[in-house]
Amino acid sequence: MTKIAIIGSGRIAWHLGRRLKAKGLPPRQVISRTAAHAESLARTLQCDWTDDWSALMPDIDLAIIAVRDDAIGDVAAQVAPAAPQTLFVHTSGATPGTVLAPHCARFGVFYPLQSFSYDRVPVWSKIPFCVDANSAEDLLLLKKTAKQIGNLLYHVDDKQRSSLHVAAVFANNFTNHCFAIAEKLLEEKELPFELLHPLMEETLAKALQNAPALMQTGPAVRGDQETIQRHLNLLSGHPEWQKLYSSMTDNIIRQHQSENPGAGASDFSNE
Repeated sequence: MTKIAIIGSGRIAWHLGRRLKAKGLPPRQVISRTAAHAESLARTLQCDWTDDWSALMPDIDLAIIAVRDDAIGDVAAQVAPAAPQTLFVHTSGATPGTVLAPHCARFGVFYPLQSFSYDRVPVWSKIPFCVDANSAEDLLLLKKTAKQIGNLLYHVDDKQRSSLHVAAVFANNFTNHCFAIAEKLLEEKELPFELLHPLMEETLAKALQNAPALMQTGPAVRGDQETIQRHLNLLSGHPEWQKLYSSMTDNIIRQHQSENPGAGASDFSNE
């Protein structure tokens, strides 16, 4: 059985640790700088814990570093010397695996592409695991581990994963920010956010079934300048949202025109 340690005690560490345990790969140790957090997670996983970065068990096969992106290198520098033969991986989508190279002979990436929250149970069968390693043998180990706890497996190198993470920010973080703006606009007029739920669901359903660019609708695609100006006027009390609306509208128009050469505003089809 692969001996696994979880380095960190945040959302990814919490969910990943529980999943590993549930699928027959119980972590042997949890390490976190906050003793209370380490103890809490370790109690759930029924394993040892410590708040001493240098106290990693030397016989650990796989150490999963699940900490903030800007702390990965520093944590690896403190943890790795205790187990020079261990395979160290981090769970970040934005950070290259080579950040571990100065500290670890064996290193890689074990990135579950999902947004994790404490109050939601992940659907692991639908979460892509993006793995990479500096040796074929360790890549195989990560693939086997990912297949044991999930269903979707991809070998993604540092350059690919960097672009993937940017795409994920657009698809998740920016989209959710737009949801938040929409909710605030409705609150100002004492309207419930649930009014938009069917539209949000339909938008996602279409984007999953077809090329999103082909599913684009709205005043920008129609070239409806009157509606666009009316919206900009309504947003005058929120200059930052007004600027965002204008920038996204211009971007949609440019993209639509680039995909339909020669099309003018009057040529755009109605919804």
